[in-house]
Amino acid sequence: MNDRPNNRLGFDHRARLLIALPIGVYLLSYVYLAAYHQRLWLFGTVVHEGGTLTLLQTIFYASHLLGHLPSLTVIALLFAGTSLMLLRAESHWPMSPPVLAAILAVFLALASWMAFAVFGREDTLAFLTQTKQGVAIYAEGGSWNLHLPSTMLLFAGAPVYLFLVAGILKIPLRPSRHGALLVLAAAALSVVFTALFNTDPVGAVVTAWTNPRYLAHSVRELATFSLTYFPLPLALLSFGAPADRLPQRESRRLLVWVAVLFCAAAAALAYQCYIPLTVGIGELAQKPPFARTGALGVPYLLASHNFEHVLDTIYFTLVTLLLWSTAPRRRDAAL
Repeated sequence: MNDRPNNRLGFDHRARLLIALPIGVYLLSYVYLAAYHQRLWLFGTVVHEGGTLTLLQTIFYASHLLGHLPSLTVIALLFAGTSLMLLRAESHWPMSPPVLAAILAVFLALASWMAFAVFGREDTLAFLTQTKQGVAIYAEGGSWNLHLPSTMLLFAGAPVYLFLVAGILKIPLRPSRHGALLVLAAAALSVVFTALFNTDPVGAVVTAWTNPRYLAHSVRELATFSLTYFPLPLALLSFGAPADRLPQRESRRLLVWVAVLFCAAAAALAYQCYIPLTVGIGELAQKPPFARTGALGVPYLLASHNFEHVLDTIYFTLVTLLLWSTAPRRRDAAL
């Protein structure tokens, strides 16, 4: 059976499953929030854990997006580079790089206008200058520091994620050197941003990996990335790819590398889960007036958090597609 699409905009079953995943996550999140607040229409209801933003404001939290641009750009570079290094892709690109760049520019212009017009100058500049982490949380390094644990873990976790998804959906693996420069760029930018946004960069990294709030936030980010960020661009990369297999020797080498990265990522994730649990998630989370028993549970924190990153997901997808669309298509330079 041939899974290749019949036209340039067609999708095979793999792409449909990948697109269905974030849609399903958003639907389930909405249903959970509706049940929690006991109302069907939520867009005018305060749902953000900070206790001030309605669902509509949370979805279009543009100043929050601007504060996340450094982290999102690094993750897009990492994800695009890693996928180019691991996956054999024969996608039919529906848009050229200039068109994608134009769409990205318009999106950022609209987001910037919305940030200043709706959320205000102080809020927007605080996010942009990396001095703000949330609705009422200010700290040096801002959103960049808050995302350091999840960003760093993804250098080991992204290859494992792609390997597992490729195995489940039968996306062909074809290790190559394509994309290595993007991964190196992501690593270099991580160092640059950490130094740029902190007076003590080393201390900032230590704090990020020892502060229970940062670590709990990292686990939540990783769940959001896996379920809503990564599937969308991967759907376009995967459709139409033939279901062939790696040579046995090449397959063993790749499996060894993935196993090593899996152990590293699993150990780091276990640590990031353990430290917050010793303190208590309820003690770390914000306590809005609408919270039952005075604290929000993990399901609520995950559900509302998904909507906080809708604009982030759009930016990540556009940047990743732009990086892929300008990358070489040849996959014969095996590692």
